[in-house]
Amino acid sequence: MKKAVISLLGCIVSAVIVIRYFNPDFSWFAEASGDDASSNMADMSQPLPHAVMPSADGEWVDFASYKGKVVLINFWTTWCSGCRDEIPQLIKLQNGFQDKGFTVVAVAIDDQGEESVKSFVDTERFTVDGGSSAINFPVLMGRDELSRNMGFEGGLPASVLVSREGREVKIIRGPMHEKEVIRAIKRLLRAP
Repeated sequence: MKKAVISLLGCIVSAVIVIRYFNPDFSWFAEASGDDASSNMADMSQPLPHAVMPSADGEWVDFASYKGKVVLINFWTTWCSGCRDEIPQLIKLQNGFQDKGFTVVAVAIDDQGEESVKSFVDTERFTVDGGSSAINFPVLMGRDELSRNMGFEGGLPASVLVSREGREVKIIRGPMHEKEVIRAIKRLLRAP
């Protein structure tokens, strides 16, 4: 009996050491347990198509310039309330991970026109961590065909997560689940 208790304590101490110093990723356990039954994030595997789009401030942006970064491409419109609701989350993601090789890129597929998007980006403020924040990530003017090539299938909000190698690896249909998105971003940032 004494040997069994000592063995059990040894196993517990070993497990604590492994968790403390090696920080294993147990997300597979949570995914297998069905806790993410409400998940709207799905795997995908395709290269990000070559795209050059104008930004809300008039500059042209080539998506190839983001190679080497993890990118969350968020498709949105100014009139979509769900899109507006998740902007504070996007600002927080940009603040939290931009120094680690991550960026949010918003692609406006707004039928209200460029001026409406520019005005929205220039004037709207969002409550983030108790303060007022402007959009702090690039906002590009998308076109329907190019947006579809990038994984947008309709329905807003929608996002695509892109690896450092320029591969689309996750698609999010509907509002983001913040913890799930953060977990996916961290995995991609750790990937070689």
